[in-house]
Amino acid sequence: MKTATLFRVIRFGFQNFFRNFWLSAATVSVLTLTVISINTLLVLNVLGKIAVSTVEAKVDISAHFRSDVDEGRIQTAKVTLLGMQEVRDVEYVSPEDNLLRFREINGQDSDLVASLDEVGENPFGATLIIKARNTADYPAVLQALSQPLFTNLIEEQNFEDHETMVARLNAITSRLEIGLLVVTGAFVLIALMIIINAIRVSIYTHREEIGIMRLVGASNWFIRGPFYVEALIWTVLSVILTLILLYPLLLLVQPFLQRFFGTNSIDLVAFYLVNAPQVIGLQLIGIALMTLVTSKMATARYLRI
Repeated sequence: MKTATLFRVIRFGFQNFFRNFWLSAATVSVLTLTVISINTLLVLNVLGKIAVSTVEAKVDISAHFRSDVDEGRIQTAKVTLLGMQEVRDVEYVSPEDNLLRFREINGQDSDLVASLDEVGENPFGATLIIKARNTADYPAVLQALSQPLFTNLIEEQNFEDHETMVARLNAITSRLEIGLLVVTGAFVLIALMIIINAIRVSIYTHREEIGIMRLVGASNWFIRGPFYVEALIWTVLSVILTLILLYPLLLLVQPFLQRFFGTNSIDLVAFYLVNAPQVIGLQLIGIALMTLVTSKMATARYLRI
């Protein structure tokens, strides 16, 4: 294809865009809403994984040993647990630390603390706080704690069971993702309808020019080309508008998310900056394919070429 012909096709595409400016604006707006829905789905997926990881990090098993068990046997139990491939870490809490924690939780003026002072000795034993590598590994740890080596030493074990919370988070995230997929699908259908109507109006507006091009033997590509260019303009503008709207929104929401999850490691802005080539590139390609295919369908139907 000659360079001059390509420039003409591009110029005609821009002319089509500005001649039907309000229709183009409506098309870009719907496409922008579609891209925003896709990005919301992406953000929700990232936040869902962070939420699940945050909850999983708090899952542990607290094994409370009898007060008459000497520290050497507890350390042996700790080494045994650390030797399990399912166990990530085991923290030792001394009887003194347990007593101090009990006082901090119940307050110095409480009846429980007063009763404890009357006893005159520390009734608490040591505790091992066990963290597994994954939540799925906790049943194996619990089974190990039920062995005679541990049952004769452990007075009580508390399984801080956050598995229910993890399951609920996964269920909520899945439902939100399904809802957003439905919304995104609705926007895609609306965008397809608007694109077809926009191309149809553009064809009707340029029907005389198209008729002349046919008479002089213009190729099918030359006639379709400006509509493809117009579709690409819609695509680029919708992605740019999404980025313009999304960036300040992420900056606004970021502090709230960090306070909510209790960590400063959540940085959605950095996530987008690091993954910008993949995120923006895939969205451009996906929306461009949608608009180009729709434009081809519209021209094939209404131009009959």
